[in-house]
Amino acid sequence: MKKIFLLTIFLALTFSACAPQAEPTRQPVFPVEDSNMGPKPTRTPAPVELTRAQRAAFSALSDITGLPAGQMTLVSTEAVTWPDGCLGVQRMGMMCTQVLVEGFKIVLEADGKQYEFHTNEDGSAVLLATGEGTTGLLENALITQLADNLGLDRNEISVASSSDVEFGDACLGVPIPEIMCAQVVTPGKIIVLEANGIPYEYHASADGSRIQPATLALTWKRDGGIAGFCDNMTVFLSGEVYTTTCKSDGRMGTFATLISQEERDQFAAWIAEFGQVELDASDPEGVADRMVVALSFNGNGSGSLVPADEEALFQWAQALYQKASQ
Repeated sequence: MKKIFLLTIFLALTFSACAPQAEPTRQPVFPVEDSNMGPKPTRTPAPVELTRAQRAAFSALSDITGLPAGQMTLVSTEAVTWPDGCLGVQRMGMMCTQVLVEGFKIVLEADGKQYEFHTNEDGSAVLLATGEGTTGLLENALITQLADNLGLDRNEISVASSSDVEFGDACLGVPIPEIMCAQVVTPGKIIVLEANGIPYEYHASADGSRIQPATLALTWKRDGGIAGFCDNMTVFLSGEVYTTTCKSDGRMGTFATLISQEERDQFAAWIAEFGQVELDASDPEGVADRMVVALSFNGNGSGSLVPADEEALFQWAQALYQKASQ
């Protein structure tokens, strides 16, 4: 099924990608419209006795701004029934479960700026929806996401560049197999993060409401065969994984939610060692119910794969697809 998708990759990023997780989901998402649901309570300075959802919002804002909770203020908390598993926050590339989710809209204030968070009922999922004075905020949130995705420390990541651009389509210039993009000029920005000498590029809309990882690492497809496969997977160097199939809705996940640190380290080693590689494990032409299996790998090294490496890479990709598409 073809989708016009928002990232914004992230984030992202399904699993379901935006369904509530066991740990707070901290993803950079900006901004959404105010739902204007009822009166807002009186401001409460932190720290106070907080609910789990409020604590999750304070923790998320602390991660983004680097400020302690004592320098934040609870402006309001509203009970909300969110229309989907993304808690009412849309992001390019993020597939949302269509299920009502009870939760809260929590507004915090820090350093004279307000930030709106959407949470589920117990605070195990928390998304930043809006933030006043967002200069640098998007970059900081992306640093947090990249660190979570790849198992890095935030201190290992820096902003290499951040520039305003105009993208030629609604997909922010990042094509994904089976995803249709409206051909409309979209103002935005390109943000490049750097970690251990490796650049990670993200594309964002001007208001930050859509974010899309842009440094492609791997694509994999499986088509045909007796079972009639029609599967595609796109993997970004920053750890976001997108899967699509003609038989069901697409999915999004991240390395952090799908694979072990050992598997991440293996992929990072391949990226460092090998260069650009095109692999084909398809059945020969003319075979009845021919299965097409192809993989494109974009590494940073100059080494060449031997047959054992090729087989290991195919197995890694197929296992990742199975996890991401569940």
